[in-house]
Amino acid sequence: MTDTQDKSTESTIYQLWEKQGLFKTDPDSTKPSYSLLMPPPNLTGELHLGHAMQHAIMDAIARFKRMQGFDVLLLPGVDHAGIQFEGTFNKLLAKEDLSKQKLGREEWLKRAEVFREENYQSFHKTWTVFGLSADWSKEVYTLEPKVQKAVFAEFETFWEQDLLYKGAYIVQWCPKCGTAIEDLEMEYQERKEKLYFVKYRVIAKDVDRHASARDDDDDQEYITVATARPETIYADTGIAIYPKHPKFSKLVGKTAINPLTGNLIPIFEDPRVDKEFGTGALKITPGHDLLDYEIGKEHSLPILHVIDKKGRMTNLAPLLEGLKIDEAREKTVQLLETKTAIAESKEFAHSVPVCERCKTTVEPLISEEWFIKMEPLAKKALKHIGQIKFYPGNYNKILSDWLENIHDWCISRSLWWGIRIPVWYCQKCNPNHLVGKDKDMVVSKEEPGKTCQSCSEKHWVQDEQIFDAWFSSGMWPLATLGWPENTPELQRYYPWDFELTSPEIKFLWIARMIMLSLWFEDKIPFKNMFFHGMLRDLQGRKFSKSLGNGINPGELRDQWGTDSTRMALYSYSVPGRDAKASRQTMDERCKNFRNFGTKLKNIYRFTMELKPEVLGMPTSAPQSDVIARSQLAEKQSHADDKLILNQLNNVVLGVTKNLEDFNLHLALDEIYEFIWHQLADVYIEKSKARRAQAQPCLEQVLEICLKLLHPFMPFTTEELWQKIPHTEKSIMLAKWPIAR
Repeated sequence: MTDTQDKSTESTIYQLWEKQGLFKTDPDSTKPSYSLLMPPPNLTGELHLGHAMQHAIMDAIARFKRMQGFDVLLLPGVDHAGIQFEGTFNKLLAKEDLSKQKLGREEWLKRAEVFREENYQSFHKTWTVFGLSADWSKEVYTLEPKVQKAVFAEFETFWEQDLLYKGAYIVQWCPKCGTAIEDLEMEYQERKEKLYFVKYRVIAKDVDRHASARDDDDDQEYITVATARPETIYADTGIAIYPKHPKFSKLVGKTAINPLTGNLIPIFEDPRVDKEFGTGALKITPGHDLLDYEIGKEHSLPILHVIDKKGRMTNLAPLLEGLKIDEAREKTVQLLETKTAIAESKEFAHSVPVCERCKTTVEPLISEEWFIKMEPLAKKALKHIGQIKFYPGNYNKILSDWLENIHDWCISRSLWWGIRIPVWYCQKCNPNHLVGKDKDMVVSKEEPGKTCQSCSEKHWVQDEQIFDAWFSSGMWPLATLGWPENTPELQRYYPWDFELTSPEIKFLWIARMIMLSLWFEDKIPFKNMFFHGMLRDLQGRKFSKSLGNGINPGELRDQWGTDSTRMALYSYSVPGRDAKASRQTMDERCKNFRNFGTKLKNIYRFTMELKPEVLGMPTSAPQSDVIARSQLAEKQSHADDKLILNQLNNVVLGVTKNLEDFNLHLALDEIYEFIWHQLADVYIEKSKARRAQAQPCLEQVLEICLKLLHPFMPFTTEELWQKIPHTEKSIMLAKWPIAR
């Protein structure tokens, strides 16, 4: 790090801010309020470039609003990261030859809490290094009692409103994480695999299949289907063709014989079959495909399971039981070949869903889960979503389209790390844990003190599952302010004025917050919703550990300083626009802004440390920079002074407007261009010939420039502010410049 800003100076300045309580809010303040809600980063994650950008953007807006005279709440928080935390912790346990099963739930949770605390302490240290001016006294963690209280109230309300149900339905299942996940939590990998064309022998319903099999093979009738997953044929319960199929329509109403199990399965028409895929005939496996599940449900097909929740074959395929899917696929093909059931095979490329966290292939499986009926919530959200100002504006339509086509939300996860579902069953009267208001069950966050209404005894057992982490984080705008209590904070700071996130969780988080906040508080959760673009590598890929293409913001800060790193991030902060970066390009931008910081310090040295000793007019007017600039403009007769003050006035207008519109990159460009070129390159050079006369103008311009730069470069501007004449104890408390 250069002399522009060293770590010790930054630490001293940050401690000064905290000691003076400059980040804290006051619900009783007479100032107007402005609230910003931080997206809670995952507990197990490291501070990455995306976090750094989010923190930099939010902090710039918070500092800008404080200087405008607002009582600003920038509320920080941390997410417990259910699936990710559990996966990370279980890997550590495996190194000790331990597991969830060996430890049991109670002991596992005790150890997990110790691991959480260790992570929390080290993780928290990374937050303040970017100068985040958050009210740390109001920091929230998604598993703390305040949040759990809100989540319990959320669940109980849905229960009373008959919007909850539990049952066995097809879900996206991650075998490695061991839980259901959502479509939105999946990624798609392009893979080249084999497409197999498998023949199913066809017989009429009233024909003896064994007698038919003795006929000459030339007389046999077959229907051929294309599949990339021959291992699931064991669970086939039907074959569908698209309507008026030119070749297979004559087979509708007949029966096919499963080539692996010998089971008889019906042939029928369904308009959802893709005409362009394979032969236009689709094998229907309701237990292992979402479309097949819907088709099978409509045609009353049985549901069979040949793949279990660990991603291994079941006893439905006796010869393959216990095998992993890839190995089972290979052996299944061999079996089909021995039966001459494969007509042909060919290579084809297709998208395969994988878990976004562990990259394991996702399996559609039937699982008993909890769901919320989302249609009523989506309808209400659609009526009010126009009250939110989106940046960029097209996200209103993107979210609205999703809400119009919403499906029920699976809110349960088969994990231990999270908020446990507050439902208790009488193990004696309700051993199958059936759900319903007429069942022997109780919705309660603690074990019921009362007896079962049927047996008049206490045999209560709690539901094993936990809530989806998005179910709790969806309540973030309300839970952080103490809802369901009508707290002073909730009254003053809700709805939030500003929220931001990356586009990838627009449905998982943003849409859920909108729906839940409107449902429970009848208000939008935030007034302004900012989607920043994704920073990607030069090939357009997401940064990830597996690719080794990540950029550590801490390393940038160590080399170039916090302010220089922040400035580089602002240059990428165009709403909704992805950008490509590498360590080299980041270093180049950081170096440029480091040089800019040096330029600013040199302007200070020239203006204040090298100023003439005797002047004929005042050198500062801290009471009001607007009045001072107006008076100065009237007194100054020199064209250069008038020009720089007019240029500065335009910069104040431009920077203010761009910050109000959250165009931080444009605001930065304006102030950068003015200071480096119009001020340093032109005005200061000209002023050297008439230094004493130009001094009042120099000081006034420097003061305004420091104020304009403070949201972007908080440490450098605070350091210089303390060296010039001032009345406020921190530049953070100085009034934002107003154009004259």
